[in-house]
Amino acid sequence: MKTTNIKLILLTCMATIIFSCEDEVTDFGFNGAISGMVSDNDGTALSGDLNSNNLVVYLLGEGDEQPTQIRVNGEGSYQNLKMYPKAHKVWLEGPIVASDTVSVDFSSQEIVEKSFTVTPLISPKISLATAQGQAISVDYDILSNQGNTITKMEIYCSTVKYPTAATGSRTNIYFTKTVELEQLSGTVLIDGLESGEEYYLRIGAQAETASVMNYSNQMTVTTN
Repeated sequence: MKTTNIKLILLTCMATIIFSCEDEVTDFGFNGAISGMVSDNDGTALSGDLNSNNLVVYLLGEGDEQPTQIRVNGEGSYQNLKMYPKAHKVWLEGPIVASDTVSVDFSSQEIVEKSFTVTPLISPKISLATAQGQAISVDYDILSNQGNTITKMEIYCSTVKYPTAATGSRTNIYFTKTVELEQLSGTVLIDGLESGEEYYLRIGAQAETASVMNYSNQMTVTTN
């Protein structure tokens, strides 16, 4: 009987310690959240890439050596729902004119909305995309901002959303076609596509001073 009582007491103590630890993690865990949009001065969303560090929001907490990185997605939004409750410096990096650094404090405000208005190095835009049988005709414009020289321009046509040059193709799974652009504006015909297929299109343009692309808006077209 005494042995049984001792076991029950030990189990009770262990359970108390475990639940106390769980409460401690809940009380002092990563409960902060930050989200927002990235856009240019005209209010146009800047497209990012979740598969690369193309356009990234950085958050450096007090006492931290390495910042938290949040990739901006193809719609121009970002979010992180697990921020530690302390002050952070926040800034944006990518193919843009340098953005300002701001401060947020998740210990005084758990949910923070912070949007960035910046100047991209290059502003590509798809103005119209129409199906022509098994091809797609695309009207576009590419604008260089603040005198930046453009070294690469290409359009991506893919069965995957927000395509890039790295998206590629996998047989019978997904398809991507990259077409180089020779003019800053005009119309390009993307042929060799499948009939009745939905395609996602966007442009990538790279400035001479950048190592990554600026991306355009995305358009969706279904071939005839």
